[in-house]
Amino acid sequence: MFFSVVIAVRNEKRYIDKCLKGVFSQNTDEEFEVIVVDGMSTDGTYEILKQLNNDYPFILLQNDKKNAAAGRNLGIKHSNGKYIAFVDGDAIPSPDWLHQIKTIFSRYDKKVAGVGGPDLLPPDSSDKETCIGLVMTSPLARGGKLNPSTQHSLSDKEESVGHIPTCNLCIRKQVLDEMNGFDEEFVKGQDLELNHRIKKAGYQLLYSPLVKVVHYRKNHIRDFTKQIFKWAKAKVAIIKKHGFEGLLSHIYLWPIYATIILFAGLGIFWAGGMLKIFNLIVFLGSISYFGIIIGESFHLAVMYQKKQIFWYSFFLIPLVHLSYSFGVFSSIIKKRIW
Repeated sequence: MFFSVVIAVRNEKRYIDKCLKGVFSQNTDEEFEVIVVDGMSTDGTYEILKQLNNDYPFILLQNDKKNAAAGRNLGIKHSNGKYIAFVDGDAIPSPDWLHQIKTIFSRYDKKVAGVGGPDLLPPDSSDKETCIGLVMTSPLARGGKLNPSTQHSLSDKEESVGHIPTCNLCIRKQVLDEMNGFDEEFVKGQDLELNHRIKKAGYQLLYSPLVKVVHYRKNHIRDFTKQIFKWAKAKVAIIKKHGFEGLLSHIYLWPIYATIILFAGLGIFWAGGMLKIFNLIVFLGSISYFGIIIGESFHLAVMYQKKQIFWYSFFLIPLVHLSYSFGVFSSIIKKRIW
């Protein structure tokens, strides 16, 4: 077996049919198996999977631990492939997905442990999903190249990167065994943590714009906010487990550093009897912050030719910053993150 495609799902009844159709429509000469691991879904996903199993010959497993890391590990344990390709239940791979992955692996030695690519917006996304997805392309929302976990999404060429998410990633099984799979303590960010260990062991992760999936975004602001909150917790969890790795990893804790600077400034200006100046600086800083957001919102609306993006961006970017900050502070305070 050349490929094992592992799909860990929980409550994905809206998209799992499309996902499996995309996986089983691959244009490849290589034999591959598909393993779907359901995390005790409560929305009927498991029942839908049992029905779909009549049309598609996949292995169906249940993951009583529920989280995606345990589900992917269970899939790896039951796999027979030399390469383990991961895709999410709300993502659909392009017809040449496995072919492109194989082509790239064939050009490199075993130092390339993983190959992946972009997760694009599906053409049938709702207006809300589209706006959320487009707003999250903004460096003001995601941190741009300053954020190690999103650098891959900014590339338009084949290159080595620090992280590729498991919605579109294939890893040599030998490397997964060497890494002992995903850390099941991580409720979110398991792929980022695994990528960190893979890179630390001296392997490369190769990003290619030719390895494509389309990936549905959150359709509710509440779910989107929770996602950002959990991403922040994952970043802190990685630092607590591995420590700081270079200057860029400090970017994960920007809310902490911003708070320290704010209170340090307050103390200095208070001691110098210049509180009015401090208040003026804070006021001007707040005006500048919202001015920058207005400018970026206008830029996104013009770039994507969608007026509603202006209002989504004006609302979502501060929400991203707020949710991320709460996630960081929550994780710093608590001894046990998850």
